[in-house]
Order: sequence, then structure tokens, then C-alpha cells
Amino acid sequence: MKKIFASILAIIIIAVGVLPCLAADDSCTCGQTPIIYVAALGSGSVYLDEGTENEKTLFRPDVAEMLGEFVPVIGAAAELLTTKDYDAFGDVLIPCVNNAFGMLAMDDEGNSQPRVTTEEFHPDTADHGIDYSYYFGYDFRVDPIENAKLLHQYIEEVKEITGHDTVRCRASSMGGVTFMAYLRLYGSEDIETIIFQNCPLQGTAVAGELYNGLVEINKDALLRYAECALPSMDSDFFGAFLYMLLEMLDAGGVLEGLVGVADNLVVNLKDRVFDEALIPIFATMPGIWSFVPDEYYETAKDFMGINDGEHQVLVERLDYYHYEVQQSAEELLNQAKSDGTNVYIVAGYNMQRTPLVSAYKNTSDGTVDTKYASLGATCAYIGEQLPADYEQAEHNDINYISPDRMIDASTCILPENTWFVKDMLHSTTHDGHDEFYRILHESEEQLTVFDMEEYPQFMQNDTVNQTFHQVIPLSDSALENAFAQARQIPSFINVTKLIITFFEEFFNWMVG
Repeated sequence: MKKIFASILAIIIIAVGVLPCLAADDSCTCGQTPIIYVAALGSGSVYLDEGTENEKTLFRPDVAEMLGEFVPVIGAAAELLTTKDYDAFGDVLIPCVNNAFGMLAMDDEGNSQPRVTTEEFHPDTADHGIDYSYYFGYDFRVDPIENAKLLHQYIEEVKEITGHDTVRCRASSMGGVTFMAYLRLYGSEDIETIIFQNCPLQGTAVAGELYNGLVEINKDALLRYAECALPSMDSDFFGAFLYMLLEMLDAGGVLEGLVGVADNLVVNLKDRVFDEALIPIFATMPGIWSFVPDEYYETAKDFMGINDGEHQVLVERLDYYHYEVQQSAEELLNQAKSDGTNVYIVAGYNMQRTPLVSAYKNTSDGTVDTKYASLGATCAYIGEQLPADYEQAEHNDINYISPDRMIDASTCILPENTWFVKDMLHSTTHDGHDEFYRILHESEEQLTVFDMEEYPQFMQNDTVNQTFHQVIPLSDSALENAFAQARQIPSFINVTKLIITFFEEFFNWMVG
């Protein structure tokens, strides 16, 4: 009996010693921490009556179906040209907007309607490595704090499925909003590295101004906006052709005429469109409110009709993100760095921002103003430079002014960890970005803008060759600048710009 008891005891002792070892086998020793891509706005589809025979995708909808919603507007626009009856046009336009987007509206507390749901994201493979990113998407409409809770759950699932204790993250656009909310709720203990790519960390002017009812359409901004996207097209030759076409339309006065029509629409229909469509749809969306910068925030609540009485719960949610997350970015990111997380910020510049508001002069990546994405850079207006006698605002022992004198990065919250990519279209990447991000992800130490000669603080984007170049200084001559750009990146579109600039300068010289 004693032998039997001793044998059982021995088995128990062995089991107690072996089980932890077996559990340890669940841990991955590959040395490659899994990477999570926290995606941009629109990453999660939004459905009406999901799972029923009436299921409909509200966002992102089928293009043909969306265009079908606005077919009546075409006929109404044709009548408008002859009748000049703007109210009659509004009677057609506004119902089309509401039919297309109305079901996306939230209730007075900022919650989704019961019939409207979004897809869920969960990791579905244990495979991971430096060349693989897990994809986290979300409903762009909801409170970033709620999406941060889902991100936390997703991170826990990735850790469990891969056998790693930590993850690395790259957040793009609105994904940065979600990740900042995550930092507020959970800190960065599970995060080795975070890369913010073109993120509205302090908002966007287009949201701030539209939420204050400020609308302005500028012809030059409209032209630049169209032309800025062309270098990122799949066909460089086709991009050059479209650039030439746009310049011809501008020279022929066509764009001026279109802007005149748009201005008349704004003057005659702006109030109705806001009151009958935009405010009812977007006023109670906490996700979109996260884009409103501080200088616009309180007045935006007044304009959008959000008050403590009717919307007490919503106001509390909006205020929490705005003041505890957006306006606490410096505290949150410095705390993350102190806790050992590597933090990197990438912001595009020299792209025309959305040309619908009076802040169209702000340099941007085409969507997010550079000053907000970089957390505080001092920026010249689009197409301009900082004054010749401009002196760096902070950290005068280190040069943080871009070679083209468009950016002073010394005023950023993290100037030594913030990179600027000239002519980078919002969250549009190529192989050059991938290689840059690979280096950032693989580094165990926090890198700075001074650590890599091939990746200086200010980089010129080259979509044709999928790489980066040094940013070159600018002269006072448009022709010299066009020549320098074409020489650095000899693409069809840059050569076309050079030729057109030459003829413009020659014509001005002849008539001047």
C-alpha cells in the first residue's frame, strides 16, 4: 500500500513540475512580435438588417447602388440651370442625401440604431511575422472609447493565438484615434511599438469647420486637390494626361464657372442642407466628433445643437474623448515612451487639403492637416514657405526646419520621433514605406529622426519608384522648382509640369 501511495505521490510531483513546462510550450520563441494594423475610417462595414433577406450595406455601399440613390439629382440639376429655383433643387437633393446616409445616424446618446450593426474582427490565424499584419477594423461612427475596448479584446486574442506577451501596432488615419483612446484606457504595457501614419491625433480642420457650418469653395484649392492625387495613380502617363487636361480647363475658365455654380448652391442651400440632412445625420456621431480640433470644439457643439439637457450622455462621451484623449496626447505618448513603448509619428505635407472649408490653405496629406497629424508642427500654407527671416521656435540647439522651409518641427510634441513625407497622399503607401516601417518595428530601441541617414526627418515621396528622396530647397522661381522636381523624379507627370510651367513663364514674360 505504501508503494502504491508513493507511486501516486511521485506522479503528482512529476505532473506539478511538468505542467508549467507544457504551458510554456504555448509561448512563441520566434522572436517576431506580431503586428496589428489598426485601420482607417471605413475599415468595418456597417449593415442594415444584417442576416435578413433585407440586409443592406450602409457603409461602404455598392457604388452602383449609391449612384442610383442620386439619379434624381441629375434631372433636378438640369432644371436648376434654367429655372434658378434652388429650393426646388434642394427638395430633390436633400431626400437623396437622407436616403443614402440617414440610417447611419446615431441616437441622442451616440448609440447606433438597433437595426444597424457592424462586422466584428477577430484574428483567424497564428501565422505572424515582420511581413504580416493582423487587421483590426471598426465602426467609424461610434465612440472611440468603445472601439478602444474592442481593440483591447483584439490584442488579447492576438497574444493568445500567437503565444506572445506583447504586440506591435501601426495605426492609419482614424486608427490613430482608436489607439489613443486605447492608451487612455489600458496604457501601453502590451505594446512594444506604435507607428501613427497620417492620423488626426488633434483632429482635422475640415471636420472643425463643417461642424461650425463654415463652407468655402476656392478654385485654386479645387484644382490643386485634383492634381495632388495624380502622382499616386497606377498609370503615371495617365496622371500626366489628366494634369494637362485640368490645366487646360483652368486656362479656359471652365473651373471658374463650376466654382461659381457651387458658390451659388452654398449661398442658397447651405442652411437647408445642414438643418435637414447633415446635422440630423452627423451631429450625434461620436466617431466623427473625434476629428474636431480644440479651437472649434465648443462652438461646434452650439452649431450642431448638442447640449447638456437633451444630450447629456452624448456630451459626457464627447468631452471625455476630447479632453482626456485628444487634448491629453502629450501626456499619453510621453507616458507610453516612459513605459518602454517606441512611438513614431509620420505626417504627410504639401498636399491640398479638402477644398470645402476656409482652412483650405492648410498644408496636409490631402485629408489631415499636417499640424494636427504631427501634434503641433508650425507649417507654412500650401504653396508657400516660412518667411526668409523665420527663426526656429523651440530647441534651437538642433535644426528642425525642413530644407524647403515649409515645416518647423521644433513645436511638435515629439519632434525627435516625428517624420514628414512631402507629397504623401493620405495613408497611401508603397514599398518604400514598408521598408521604413519594417526598420521601426524591428528596432528594440526608440529611434529618432537623426539615427538613419536614409530616413531623415523630412523625406520626398516618390510614388513612381516607390522610394524616398531628400527634400530639396526651393527657389523663388516656379520654373527652377519644376526643373529640380523633374530632375529628382523624372516621371511623366513631373516632366509635364515642367513643360507647362515653362510655357506659363514664357507667356507671362511675353505679356509682362
